[in-house]
Amino acid sequence: MQQLRPYVMSLAGFDPSAGAGILADIKCFEQLQVYGFGVCTALTVQTADVFLKNDWLDAGQIIDQAAPLLGKFEVKACKIGLIKDQDTLLEVLAFLKLKAPGIKIVLDPVLKASAGYTFHNWEESLEKLAPVLSQLDLITPNYPEMQVLAGNTAAQEAARAWSAYCPVLLKGGHNSTAAGTDYLFEAGGLRILKPDVQQVYQKHGSGCVLSAAITAALAKGQDLYTACFFGKKYIEQFLNSSPSLLGHHQL
Repeated sequence: MQQLRPYVMSLAGFDPSAGAGILADIKCFEQLQVYGFGVCTALTVQTADVFLKNDWLDAGQIIDQAAPLLGKFEVKACKIGLIKDQDTLLEVLAFLKLKAPGIKIVLDPVLKASAGYTFHNWEESLEKLAPVLSQLDLITPNYPEMQVLAGNTAAQEAARAWSAYCPVLLKGGHNSTAAGTDYLFEAGGLRILKPDVQQVYQKHGSGCVLSAAITAALAKGQDLYTACFFGKKYIEQFLNSSPSLLGHHQL
């Protein structure tokens, strides 16, 4: 008898190139044998290397999409990507926690498209970000995102401070001193995830795919460190799946 797959949800932007956002997340979810639902948070016009425009969806529009799914299915984990602003995020988080109290939530704080377009600048004090962070199971900034979000504080210092509110996976793709080395900051300490490959091909949407892979692993019952370790190995394969900016999903 076949078993039902765990249900997961992506709240993310629609990227027509399918390299990032909802379409990339759903491809990742399918490869990892979880059933993915997609909730659109923004409509973008782009290719892998050119960004033309973006139209935001507000909190009510996002919630309207998610409500019937959460009412019918037990969604184990949710990945949140591109979203308009902190007020929208807080309203959506409150809804998710109300409808699915045990849901695991991973936030990939998308501030800038890989093609160079800046969506928003969320520079805030830690006190103002605390209501968001305290509702998350993981946040996955890269070094530039961490520095912007923390007001140009050193990335590792900021990640350590944030970990008092939620775990932080500081991605190492922009780490100038240890390229490809990720740092998982938790309230109880630090774990280092070193790369298994020496060189990779850069990919459009790599941050989306990493956070989606971690979300899938959490939905399947893995602990946070194991999920992050698995996600790192998955993204390394994704990055080297093709020499182009668009990768292939594979195990």
